Amino acid sequence: MAADHTGPLNGIRVLDLADPLAAYGARLLADLGAEVIRVEPVTGRSTVDRPPFWLAPDSPAVSPFERFVNAGKRSVTLDITAPEAEPVLADLLASADVVVESPARMLADSGWSDERVTAANPALIRVQVSPYGRDAVGDAPDDDLVLLGAGGLLHMGGYPDIGPVAVYGQQSTYMASIFAAVAAIVGLIGRQRTGAGMTADVSAQECIAQALEESVMRYALTGEVRAPQGDVAKEAGTGTYRCADGYVSMVAGRLGTAAAWTSLVKWITESDGTATELTDDGWSKFEFRQQPDAIETFRRIFERFAATRTRQELYRGAQERGIALSPVNDLAAVREDAQLNSREFFVGVEDPELGCTITYPGLPYRMSGTPLPGPRPAPRRGADNVSVYVDGLGLGVDELESLSARGVL
Repeated sequence: MAADHTGPLNGIRVLDLADPLAAYGARLLADLGAEVIRVEPVTGRSTVDRPPFWLAPDSPAVSPFERFVNAGKRSVTLDITAPEAEPVLADLLASADVVVESPARMLADSGWSDERVTAANPALIRVQVSPYGRDAVGDAPDDDLVLLGAGGLLHMGGYPDIGPVAVYGQQSTYMASIFAAVAAIVGLIGRQRTGAGMTADVSAQECIAQALEESVMRYALTGEVRAPQGDVAKEAGTGTYRCADGYVSMVAGRLGTAAAWTSLVKWITESDGTATELTDDGWSKFEFRQQPDAIETFRRIFERFAATRTRQELYRGAQERGIALSPVNDLAAVREDAQLNSREFFVGVEDPELGCTITYPGLPYRMSGTPLPGPRPAPRRGADNVSVYVDGLGLGVDELESLSARGVL
């Protein structure tokens, strides 16, 4: 194990046999201090290479997604389908505490039955991640958009009159990976009590369906199928509004507080003498502010007020007045956000393979009693073959070279 490992999972070894659906889950365990060994194919591209690719100077095309999900890991190469790889894989399994597998049947399809894996390591925690569960019916596709649709979340996005709108990124990947990491930690806690290993079967579709919140219960109780809401305002003072340099999101009606609405009206009318209609008696009533005409009238008045103010000016003014308002930040604004930078959320990581420093999102938590590992770049494929196979598992140097020459390692 690398000597600089710290964190609550220090001393835990994880084998990462994951495709893009669960590779980030293994990375989350590395962030907590586990020694994560990424097992890559001997030839071809990494199993988690995903476009778009970046052409670095004097380097082959690089997948930023691969660098992100593999950050902090170690890397070995192994053709797990080769008969000569069987004793090496058996030793790797015996040395591990956790193995993250996706597709879920990767080991089984390579000749390693559940019984054989258990014989190699009875205390092993296996986390098997698949699109629809290990024993899913049929062979359905597992593209991110397909999984978001299958889990019901895609239907919730967008607007009622234009159809579903996908959220940014590979959200099914991250949702499945987060639950995979949770399952691994729960398995380790259970093993402390029983001494026995376990298998967790993680379905990406079910992870997505978890995000449907109260909609499932509402459907069970009333039969209502919740429609997409988009950013449609439910009342005057609550919604997304255009300003001088983009948009702000605000909750200042009944969903906020009565004091916030009063403060908002005072702020607008003091700045815009033509907005006095907001002070009429009807506007103080929630039922009135829910009416479509009131919603559109408020939007017209507020966006006229906001047209000469930036997101940050509106944010600071709202903070001073006790109004829940936030800028709708683009990536540049997120990178410069005072809150994130005050916590040093973004970290620069020197990547020797690329010959430059890459900025990563940091960890969204801090631990008072357990120092976490510092940021580490993704490894070069096979960079740890000698330290893992020779120094760790006792494979002879000559045997390592022989297996490498035959394409096994």
